Amino acid sequence: MKRFVAHIIYYNKTALLCCLLTVVCCLLTGCHDHLVLPDDEPQPRAEQERTVIVYMAGDNTLTLQVRKDTAEMALAANLIPEDVNFIIYLDDRLHKPAIYELSAQNGMKLWKQFDQELCSTDPKIMLQTLQEIERFFPARHYGLTLWSHATGWTSRRKTFGEDDNGKTTTTQNEMEIPELHSVLSQLPKTDYIFFDACFMQCIEVAYELRDVTDYIIGSPAEIPGPGAPYDKILSALATADVQDIVQGYQSAYPGTYDRVYYSGVLLSLIDCSKLETLAQATGQLITPFYMEKAEPMTSGFQSYCSDWTSKSYLFDMRTTMHQLLSEEDYATWLTAFQEAVPLATHSAPDESGQVTWFAHLCENPRLLNPDCYGGVTMFQPMAKYEAFGLNLDFQQTAWYRATGWQATGW
Repeated sequence: MKRFVAHIIYYNKTALLCCLLTVVCCLLTGCHDHLVLPDDEPQPRAEQERTVIVYMAGDNTLTLQVRKDTAEMALAANLIPEDVNFIIYLDDRLHKPAIYELSAQNGMKLWKQFDQELCSTDPKIMLQTLQEIERFFPARHYGLTLWSHATGWTSRRKTFGEDDNGKTTTTQNEMEIPELHSVLSQLPKTDYIFFDACFMQCIEVAYELRDVTDYIIGSPAEIPGPGAPYDKILSALATADVQDIVQGYQSAYPGTYDRVYYSGVLLSLIDCSKLETLAQATGQLITPFYMEKAEPMTSGFQSYCSDWTSKSYLFDMRTTMHQLLSEEDYATWLTAFQEAVPLATHSAPDESGQVTWFAHLCENPRLLNPDCYGGVTMFQPMAKYEAFGLNLDFQQTAWYRATGWQATGW
C-alpha cells in the first residue's frame, strides 16, 4: 500500500483518493463483521511520544463520509512518525464498531472488532473505549479528534455526537457536554481536542472542558459536509501542531467536493489555560448590560443561525463585546480574548467582498464585520428563550457561574 501510494501521489491525487476509498471500503465492509482479535491476548505497546485518537461516532447520516475521511487518512499514513500511535475508533450505520491502527508501515489495520452494536455516544461506552485504547497504546502525550454531528452546549438537544442505531440497548443517542467532561476527566489530559463537528466552538463548551485539554479546535458554525481534509492535517494531528490543524482545514475551503460547492468554513483555536482570565474579564464587563434581566438590542450581534432554527442563540463572542462595550473597555477585554483565542480564521471574501460560510441553518451566512470576527460563540439570555428552557440550561453551565451571570437575574 505504501509503495503504491508513493508512486502515484504525484500524478493524480483524485484518482488516488478514489483507489484508497475502494481499499478502505473493502477493509471496512467485506470482512468487517468477521475479523476479530487474534487468539493471543494483546499486550500493551511500549510507551510512545503521542497517541492520537480519532473517535468517529458515525452511526448516523454521516456513514458515507466515514469512508471518505478514512480514505484521506490512509492517503497520508506515510506522514505518521514512528513514535506516534494513530488510532481510529469507527462506528457507522452499516457495521459493528471497530478499532483500527493507522501507520506508515502497515497502512490501515484492524486492531479490534466488536461483536455487538454499541451506542458510541453513551458515556460508559466512550469511557471504556478510550481507556482501552490508552491502556494498549500508552504515550507521554495524547491528541483527541471527536468526529460526528453536534450542536454545541445546550442540554435536551444534540450536543456532541449522534448514534441512530435502533439495535442499541440504550436510548441515549446524544451526549451532553457535562457528560463528555466526566468521561475525559477520567483519562490523561490531552494536548488538544479537535471537534470535526458543527457548532462546538462555543465558550460554554470550552470552559466546561478547560481542565481536560490544553487546546480546543473547532467551528462556531456549521462545517461543510466533507469536514476536515485529513490528508492535509494528519501530520499536524500526529505532532499536535494545533495552528497547522486549523490552517490545513481552512486551506480546503472554499472548494468543490463531489460536485457540491462549499463556500467557506469558520474555525478557531482556544488556549484553555487562558480561559479563567477571559471569564473574569468578560463577567466584569458584560453583566452590567443585563442587570435586572435587561435585554440589549441584538441587531448588530453576529448570529450563526437564523431565528427560525433551534440554534439561533449562537452569537459571535467578539462581535457581541464590540457592540456592547466602550472603545476603552473593548480594548481591555480584547487583550484577554486574543490570549485565549490566538487564532480565528475564515475563508477569503467572495467576488462581492462578502465573507461567507457553508450553512443550511442560516438564511444569510455572512460575517457582518469580519474585523470583529472571533470564531467563538457566547450565549445571550433573552425572554424569547424561556419557552425553550435555554435560559435555565445556561444557568447549569460552568461559564454562567464563573462570569457572575446570576447577579443579573437571568
